Amino acid sequence: MLSPQVLSKGDQSTVLRTDRLTTTEGRQITHIPLAAIQEVRPDGDTALTIILTDGVPRRVTGGNAYAASAFLAALTAALPEQRDPAGSALITTEESGAIIKVWQVWCGALALLAAYVGYVWWTGATHGDAMGIAAFFAAPGVLLGGLLSLSVYISVESRVTLRRRGITVAATRHYHPNGKRASWYKYTDTSGNEHTTSYGANRATEEIHVVYRGESPAQPRRGAALLDRREARPRRGRLARDPRAGAVGSPRAVHLTEAHL
Repeated sequence: MLSPQVLSKGDQSTVLRTDRLTTTEGRQITHIPLAAIQEVRPDGDTALTIILTDGVPRRVTGGNAYAASAFLAALTAALPEQRDPAGSALITTEESGAIIKVWQVWCGALALLAAYVGYVWWTGATHGDAMGIAAFFAAPGVLLGGLLSLSVYISVESRVTLRRRGITVAATRHYHPNGKRASWYKYTDTSGNEHTTSYGANRATEEIHVVYRGESPAQPRRGAALLDRREARPRRGRLARDPRAGAVGSPRAVHLTEAHL
């Protein structure tokens, strides 16, 4: 089954579902049944005009001409033979939760930059050029140090939690329908839900051992990836060595993987 086509630009995105178009713009979500669409026309290189069965046009925009062309072809092919003349009357709308818009992100970034420049200027004007130069380099250093400290804390906290409450399962390499090897592994939690992790994607092994939190099995970065026991593909007649093991000959130096022999 093909993934739904998406046409997006800025805060607007339109998703082609099996029976409808779903357009999200800001907090407003609009659902347009495919039966209410009469035709779709290109509107410039990156936009489309949707003509409803009652003649009302609606415009959706995309980021580039290739995406708009692909969306036009997919939507035209998905339109049903039987249309509903009600058109606009079939459209439904709903409100989503609070979201952060693109302009708000830019405003926040510019505000931080202005505060940083103002701080450096004030330091130099008040305490001299040398202190201003020091402040210029000190602020990024403090920010980087804070981020590194947070990363270390998350890593340690995750390892401790996984060692106490982690659940270990075997994740198997995923393959595409055409037989091509995918760059991720699949595993199923104790509730029967399937998840994926890209940890160890460049390895040749068909199976890895992963550990995840019972309360958050779908977080491979903080669960399945951290206490991974990676099983390397052994050569025929040899044992697979545990990459975390000690010297050869110690009790935990090697382990045998029957599935790979």
